Amino acid sequence: MQCRLCLEDRKLSDSHIIPEFLYKDLYKNHRMMEINGRKKKGWKTLQKGVREKLLCADCESLLNLEYEIPFQMQWLTPESITQYTTHTAVYDYPTFKLFHLSILFRASVSSLPAFQEVNLGVVHEERIRKMILSKDPGLNWEYPIQALAVINGYGKVEKRVITSPISRRFQNHIAYGQIYGGAMWWIMVSSHRNDRFCKEGLQPSGQITMMAIPWNEIGVMQDASKMVKRAPLK
Repeated sequence: MQCRLCLEDRKLSDSHIIPEFLYKDLYKNHRMMEINGRKKKGWKTLQKGVREKLLCADCESLLNLEYEIPFQMQWLTPESITQYTTHTAVYDYPTFKLFHLSILFRASVSSLPAFQEVNLGVVHEERIRKMILSKDPGLNWEYPIQALAVINGYGKVEKRVITSPISRRFQNHIAYGQIYGGAMWWIMVSSHRNDRFCKEGLQPSGQITMMAIPWNEIGVMQDASKMVKRAPLK
């Protein structure tokens, strides 16, 4: 079968759309819940992160070595951040940006219902695919990234939440948002630059400033909370 990244006809692995290491804080509780709004319960328990036959072993290795391991080594958020304050950090721009683009790409080519809102289209999907393979982060206005630190009721950065991606319009541009790793990540997908979004997001220097937002003020978390409250837990 064809690998969706290198496009070669190879044996496919059980690929995670969201890297496995981002689930480690969820595994500590020995039970995960996928809130999907489907069927009677609207949720189902999970033993591991969702997977799909998507990439070959070589491409899995590329993503792991070039983007996932570097992100793990860099992404060290404070244990606590006061809500509505900002946290600024500096990361390696190419690997940090391409890590997030690799997740967005996998979500777009996935056939799993959890990622159905992501549709990059032929042009952007191909552009991002080539960027990942060539380790090219592109110009800063190409697929700019913003982040919000997600804070729980105890003022801690909440890393036990992973959401399905959502799409929103920002000044006539499409942006995709998803929570993982303790932050809500937004990536703008457009053929035209948006200076405001770029200014407030990841800079070519690797610097990014995140506002700390309580999780109950994030729309996707509010929706999930309503689904759980309506759903029978048995």
